[in-house]
Amino acid sequence: MRIDDGKQSESDHCGRAYAIATTDTESYITSLAKKLDEDITKLLDDNGNLSLSKAAVFCAMDYLDEYRKSAGSAENMRSQIQDYIADAAKAKLAEDKVRAENEVLQRENAALREQLAKLQAKMKETAAREQAAKAEAGN
Repeated sequence: MRIDDGKQSESDHCGRAYAIATTDTESYITSLAKKLDEDITKLLDDNGNLSLSKAAVFCAMDYLDEYRKSAGSAENMRSQIQDYIADAAKAKLAEDKVRAENEVLQRENAALREQLAKLQAKMKETAAREQAAKAEAGN
């Protein structure tokens, strides 16, 4: 919730009305107020000697604790996601390199097969000439 000069919402907490200027919707503010009221009421019910002010401070401390832990957890997740993105980028570069090497090897393989086919054809031709020459020499 961001408090600013936006629209104004009414909120009741423990029997007291508060006017809050915010850009958030009234239903959102009402849901926050309801949660706060429930938490303060539970603290007061569980601790008979606790004042409303102290209960509000304990709730604020609890909410701040939750917020900081959530913010830390979110930062940790952002860091992990950045690591995953970096790893994915490295993997993509490695894949591109392997694909390029594969293309080069395929071209080399095709050229070698072509050379082999030419050499085999030349060998057959040479063998046929030798056989023809032997046949002529034998006549």
